Amino acid sequence: MSLALLGLIAVQSFWINDAFRVKEKHFDQLAQKALVEAVYTIQRNETMNYIYNNFEPLEYDTSFISPKGNFNFDTVINFEIDNGNGNYISQNLKISHTANGGNIQTDISVSANHRHKPKEDLKNNQSFLKKVSNRKNFIDQVISQMFRMTPDIEKRLTPDIVKNTLKKSLADNGIDINFEYAVKREDRSIVFNSEDFESKKNHHFYELGLFPDDFFNTSNSLCIYFPYRRNFIIHSLGFMGGSSAFLTLFFILTFAFTLFVIFRQKKLSEMKSDFVNNMTHELKTPISTISLASQMLSDKSIPIANKNTDRISDIIAQESRRLGYQVERVLQMAKFDQGKLNLKFMDTHVHDLIESVISNFILQVGSKEGILIPSLHAENDLISADPIHLSNVISNLLDNAIKYTLHKPEIIIETQSNQKELFLIVRDNGIGINKTNQKRIFDKFYRVPTGNIHNIKGFGLGLSYVKKIVEEHFGNVKVESEPGVGTSFILNIPLKNE
Repeated sequence: MSLALLGLIAVQSFWINDAFRVKEKHFDQLAQKALVEAVYTIQRNETMNYIYNNFEPLEYDTSFISPKGNFNFDTVINFEIDNGNGNYISQNLKISHTANGGNIQTDISVSANHRHKPKEDLKNNQSFLKKVSNRKNFIDQVISQMFRMTPDIEKRLTPDIVKNTLKKSLADNGIDINFEYAVKREDRSIVFNSEDFESKKNHHFYELGLFPDDFFNTSNSLCIYFPYRRNFIIHSLGFMGGSSAFLTLFFILTFAFTLFVIFRQKKLSEMKSDFVNNMTHELKTPISTISLASQMLSDKSIPIANKNTDRISDIIAQESRRLGYQVERVLQMAKFDQGKLNLKFMDTHVHDLIESVISNFILQVGSKEGILIPSLHAENDLISADPIHLSNVISNLLDNAIKYTLHKPEIIIETQSNQKELFLIVRDNGIGINKTNQKRIFDKFYRVPTGNIHNIKGFGLGLSYVKKIVEEHFGNVKVESEPGVGTSFILNIPLKNE
């Protein structure tokens, strides 16, 4: 499954990357094309402005001017050209201007009038002489302009001209995103630029020389880049690219979740196996003891006076209670899993409950030469609780404190309170719990590894039971522990008024 998923990811990544590179190359072509168009538009507009400023048109054909600033008019310039046979051919240079919504479009066309006029007739035409003179002057000016040194770029361009020309050219090529631009001199210094232009950042720049048809061409250039170029290209991949990426991510997450469940179930299975083994051992011991005691009672070879029936019956009673307690714990956890546990809440004084539980553990602590110290300082100990289950919680905590203390146990059970909560704290000087295990001690069936210590028995249900009961009482439990120093379990439960 892992190899198949890795192969799928590799193939999908290859195709997505390949599609991105194709879109990137296409974008670069469009951007370069738009830049070329913008440069030639700037050059053409400069030429047209020069014509308007230096040559008086012979005819005007104004067809429309609106009060909103939109207009449409034609300028016609008439030329008479000698065809070499003594006749002249009339030609018209027509310049059409259209403005709509602030966008100005200029079209140039040349038409020929093939009506021939004798040279003698034209010489007598004074208006023709004037036209020829104007045409000669215009040509002289154009040639003179070509051979003069090119003026500074600041005198030929303005930021608004560059920005508007670029914006229109990019839009015509389907690029409708923000761009930054700069006009640079031959020494790479910036003449002017857009407000957010950053020349030192790692952007993808597009650059082209300005006024490429100048006779004395300089190295002035127009440079642009797109801050959101990558996002635009990714967006242009469309549904196919997005769906491919989504499905690949979905497969990865699904596979990761599957692995998580598999490993979790494997670990849970191991914990349940340990639970069955521990439960078998815990149940087998009292059963064996009861069986042995019953055999002694039924053995007719032993006189009745020597059987010590009181002692045997006491052993049978203790082991029966022990067996019943172990079975009850398992049944309680089963009820928790099924959601069938019904707690019987009533007003309960925790101090009375603690003193009752402590009396059952004094002998166990004393047998290990330890001490059990009650430190009941809570000013208010009245809570709404199920006394039986809360007693089991305290018993579980005290039982763990005794089991996991290898030497003389020193156990302190303490209470504190504030205006809203009662705090019940059980401290011991046992082997402690490391940080890793502290996160899992409240999991069902989990038991903290004890290394070479094999005499600590249990099902791994005690602390999960404690956590469940405390949460059913609208409280919570946390642990503070350090290996080799000891452990503290801190329970907080709302007071009766809360």
